[in-house]
Amino acid sequence: MNNPVTVQKLVQRRVRRRRMIRRARRTLFVVSALVLVGGAAFGVDRMVVALHRYYGSHASTTTTTDVTASSNPTTTTVPGPPACASAALSAYVYDWQGTSGTMYETVTLGNISGSPCSLAGYPGLGASAQNGTSLPAPTDDVATLGGATGPTSVSPTPLTVAPGTRVWFELDYPDTCYDVLQPGATSSDVPNACYAGTTLQVTPPRTTSPLLVSEPLRFTYGTAGFDVGPFVAGPPPPSPPLSP
Repeated sequence: MNNPVTVQKLVQRRVRRRRMIRRARRTLFVVSALVLVGGAAFGVDRMVVALHRYYGSHASTTTTTDVTASSNPTTTTVPGPPACASAALSAYVYDWQGTSGTMYETVTLGNISGSPCSLAGYPGLGASAQNGTSLPAPTDDVATLGGATGPTSVSPTPLTVAPGTRVWFELDYPDTCYDVLQPGATSSDVPNACYAGTTLQVTPPRTTSPLLVSEPLRFTYGTAGFDVGPFVAGPPPPSPPLSP
């Protein structure tokens, strides 16, 4: 070991070995770093793809749900103007005609509001005594009253009543009276018993407030009550149509 040449060669071998170890370490570090970075990058890409698929499918489901909900609304909009309220109408007896113990009357309803409304079907009827007490008033709907034609099983078509216009209906009742019943009485031993009313109550469909219509003549009606026809558009006829 005292030979300088031998010592120099030994030192050179050690230096080369150390350099090789350093290079191997660098290579191993670089390779490890590349593996880690590549693996991380691959994982991020997979995460991005997975998130994209998840949110894409979620958005598609939400859109489908919204479309389904909008195509099946929970409320139904009825076409045309709303039903006429009692406060929007005026009513009066237009004409009357008695024949063979039956009184026929036509009653008009006019729109006194500033907006159109609709009437469909039949009005409700009632009667009041002179002191304001309500009297029994059984009522039957008769499709042929008012001159209506066509199948009687079909519901009358809704009528639009514009501001300032009117519709009408016809009613009839037996007017032969031999015994006037007091308010609250429901029967009599005398044939052709009747009630003595002074005011006709007309209640539009889908409302509960009656219009009070003063009768222009002696308003006694038999206990059988009233027949009433459907609403008819336009002005009423000069005299009430008589049932065939």
